[in-house]
Amino acid sequence: MSVLWDGFLQGAKGVWTIAIIVIPLMIVLEIAQSNGLLHRLNRFMTKPFKILGLSEEGAFPLVVAIVFGITYGSGVILNHARTGKVTPKEARVVGTFMAVAHALIEDTIIFWVLGVPLLLLLVPRIVLAYVMAYIVHRATPEELTAGE
Repeated sequence: MSVLWDGFLQGAKGVWTIAIIVIPLMIVLEIAQSNGLLHRLNRFMTKPFKILGLSEEGAFPLVVAIVFGITYGSGVILNHARTGKVTPKEARVVGTFMAVAHALIEDTIIFWVLGVPLLLLLVPRIVLAYVMAYIVHRATPEELTAGE
């Protein structure tokens, strides 16, 4: 019985730890989105993604994923795809980039604190993400339909 109780306590502690990280992030995301801060950041960050064939609306989920993680970025790309703000091709390119380089800020901070060199954390992921997303951009036909 003691093992079950210890497991329950460890699980509760883990959920609490996640909650104290995720809830403030969600609040910051909502404030940033309602103040237009995310859209201003997106206008600035869109330029490097033009090479991948992304519009400003297509780059927005990518910016969210880079800053806040893949969960938030995935929610935004799903919403943008449903409402037609991004093309199916853009959604595929964004998904590829997000798979390789999501949560660049939070992951980098965590591992940097543990002593991993900053450039070693960022450069390989960003380069690989750009290369893979560019390959997907070039290999995906423009007339990609939503059902493919």
